[in-house]
Amino acid sequence: MSSPGRGLVGWLRGLESSYPELARFMRFGAVGASGLIVDIATTTLAVQATHPDIGFAIGIGVAMTWNFFWNRRITFSDSVPGPLWRQYLGFCASCSLGAAVNLGTRTLLRRLVPLFATNIVMTVPVGVVTGMMFNYLLCRRWVFRSPASDQASEPHEPSTPHR
Repeated sequence: MSSPGRGLVGWLRGLESSYPELARFMRFGAVGASGLIVDIATTTLAVQATHPDIGFAIGIGVAMTWNFFWNRRITFSDSVPGPLWRQYLGFCASCSLGAAVNLGTRTLLRRLVPLFATNIVMTVPVGVVTGMMFNYLLCRRWVFRSPASDQASEPHEPSTPHR
């Protein structure tokens, strides 16, 4: 008899081979969920030691850094190697843009759709999913490019410009 863990691992491997991009997106979401836990824990501790706004910023910064390292290690481990600092700054920029999309989605829904105007909390998951998809696409295409998306057809050194 197999354990539930083995069954889950087998299912995930099947998903990976049949739908690799969906599996990658699910890993991205799992890393993001772990980052939410890191954000909550860090913010809780930081708010006790400093002003709430500073605590929020510390929580976001620590969670964004956590997500970067785990996405680099797990979600986009097959990406074209690049300087750590450049990928980190690109990740932070793309996630900031995703946060703006999240906020914009929530605001538009609240202003344009009566159902959301009276149930503002319902805008949260729509905004989060929209922002997450935007973050994923930017990370996938800009921060952690895969070798297949590289435009050069021949191998090159990371510092060599594309032709």
